[in-house]
Amino acid sequence: MAIRTFVALPIPADWEEYLAGIERALSGLIHGVSWTRPGNLHMTVRFLGDLGESGAARVGDAVARGSAGETAPLVSLGGIGGFPSLDRPRVLWAGIASGELELLALGRRVNAAIDAAGFDRADRPFRPHLTLGRVREGARGLEALRGYTLPAPPPPAAFLDRIVVMKSDLDPSGARYTALREVRLPPPRRGEDPSPGEA
Repeated sequence: MAIRTFVALPIPADWEEYLAGIERALSGLIHGVSWTRPGNLHMTVRFLGDLGESGAARVGDAVARGSAGETAPLVSLGGIGGFPSLDRPRVLWAGIASGELELLALGRRVNAAIDAAGFDRADRPFRPHLTLGRVREGARGLEALRGYTLPAPPPPAAFLDRIVVMKSDLDPSGARYTALREVRLPPPRRGEDPSPGEA
């Protein structure tokens, strides 16, 4: 049985609620976007596609090896962006205001371990972001993105302390995700722990 597999960093519940509010606000201004359900919001570290059970298990082992010795990055949310650009977006995303260097370092180590386990290299490098929605052909109202102001206050910075190998089941109502393996990332040692105000 094929398992559609990806590796992700889950986000805290208050981030989900905040981003859900942004999606609701934007959905009233923009038409023709498939919005990500709040419970499905995550930061993708690597998408691997269809694997067998043994392949998915090997990914889990590689993630554990790649994240060994790493600590949970302290991360705060940033603004709204788009791929390839905000002028002509195919994907709308929320970015990262702080903690990006730590996320990139973690992503490089995990991806290198997955590569070393014999999987095909990723199509594109890991770029920390949270996909809010995918823009369909003929979408209207995209100009509203330029003047959109994020609601205040944003949720506080948080330690992203779990990296998870996920199974994705496609469904007409939206993808359904199941955790196959979870690796916990410890907080930084005392004296290395930046406060949210410093992040």
